[in-house]
Amino acid sequence: KIISDSTSDLPKELIEKYDIDILPLYVHMGDAEYKDGVEITVEDIYKWSDENNTTPKTSAPSIDDAIQIIEPYKSQNADIIMFAISEDMSASANVMRLAADALDYSDHVFVINSESLSTGIGQLVMEAAVMAENGISTEKIVQQIEALKPRVRASFVVDTLKYLHRGGRCSATAALVGGVFKLKPRIFVENGKMDAGKKYRGKIEKVILQY
Repeated sequence: KIISDSTSDLPKELIEKYDIDILPLYVHMGDAEYKDGVEITVEDIYKWSDENNTTPKTSAPSIDDAIQIIEPYKSQNADIIMFAISEDMSASANVMRLAADALDYSDHVFVINSESLSTGIGQLVMEAAVMAENGISTEKIVQQIEALKPRVRASFVVDTLKYLHRGGRCSATAALVGGVFKLKPRIFVENGKMDAGKKYRGKIEKVILQY
């Protein structure tokens, strides 16, 4: 069984086609808490952020949630490969391990620290799902995914510095200067951490082509 936390951002069509289970992280908006992708949408998050001039916080899945998603496959004596966002960004992977230990099933649960996020995880999850569908053994899938991890390069360009500023990832001055000069930084993941790289300038359509 292939399971991923919700940061893999896989579309519903692929999740259903390859029978992938999703373990949601939590999104905290003020005093309210929501399961990512289950009780709240991306549009809801942007709307709340703009109305409150701040960004939501996130937290790892609960151990109870992880136990509940593993338990049915334990009863089937199935091997489980679980994918998590980089351990430098979240405790998601550790929660998966703790849940497997709590169920006394860790010998059958293989937790992959993706060292990435979003589509960087999604690429690995899809590789594993296709191999599982083709009957490749659990051990060989895990070996192949670990070999592929260093070859995944995840990056993106942001259209506005507004949300990075709200989340404390850039100063008010940097956000102001970036807005005036239409600067759009490339954010990339390396060794499990996010960092800023080259800065582009201009309209997003032009920037994306340069990127």
